[in-house]
Amino acid sequence: MDSLWENISTALELSPDVSEKWLAKLRSQYSDTSRRYHTESELIRRKIPHLTGASVCLQLAALFQYYHFDADKDCMSKNCSAVEEFFTDANLDNKSLENNVKRLLGDMQSDAGDLLEEDVQFFQDLDLLVLGTPPEEYQQYTRLLREECPAQGTCSYDKTRLKLLQQLCRIPCIYSTKEFSERFETIARRNIEQEVKDLQAK
Repeated sequence: MDSLWENISTALELSPDVSEKWLAKLRSQYSDTSRRYHTESELIRRKIPHLTGASVCLQLAALFQYYHFDADKDCMSKNCSAVEEFFTDANLDNKSLENNVKRLLGDMQSDAGDLLEEDVQFFQDLDLLVLGTPPEEYQQYTRLLREECPAQGTCSYDKTRLKLLQQLCRIPCIYSTKEFSERFETIARRNIEQEVKDLQAK
């Protein structure tokens, strides 16, 4: 996360105090003990190589997407509020960038401004990146993801997860961008199909 945040800090000309403060806040959020997969060592680590050279908008969105995380709740609004807090704290007068980041996070009320469709597609594909990892990594991902679910809700989780995976199986292309599709589509489908079989066998 350090190199990514250094890129952001340099591009936005953040003061050292603000930069250090928000890097610490990000680290604290992603190291929360309730998290297993949505952590710096799992989720963020996997995305960073694909964010090298990406726009500051994409980099910020990737870091704030799961700033707040709750397996049982949609935290989009809270994460967008965190983005607003960051922009205010950093005294950044760039409403277009702020709105574009929030738009990527799912806030459809924010003005999309000059947000490019290819950036939207890239961001969506980045979030699905883990589906196309080698089978061993994928199995670890599914195990950690399930551990984030409250124990009393595992049965409900399995049903919801199965439904989601079956929907993914039915769409023509999991990935929207050519880069991700060519590299990860085939292995992603194999992983998903295997998990569907495993869930159906329970």
